[in-house]
Amino acid sequence: MTQSQSLGHGNTTSAEAFWYVLGCIWFGASYFAKIPIRKALEEYGLVTLTGWQNFWYVLMNIFFGSGYLSKVIVKKAMSEIRTPVGQPGMPVA
Repeated sequence: MTQSQSLGHGNTTSAEAFWYVLGCIWFGASYFAKIPIRKALEEYGLVTLTGWQNFWYVLMNIFFGSGYLSKVIVKKAMSEIRTPVGQPGMPVA
């Protein structure tokens, strides 16, 4: 049985939004860097990829497996996250 978890609502600062947009303008680098992270989150059941994000993820894997290798790093980091037992919204062990 899987339980969905909530990460809360993250907000970006004005400076972060500016740099993200600037990174997207430069050959879509920021957008493409985000896709393997979203794929890892999708495998944890936290987000859903759009059709275009799935397309670009597959394309990244065709070229040297870069999307997959980036996703593995994020999933490993996520697997090491520990939350205190009994914290609101978290299952009790």
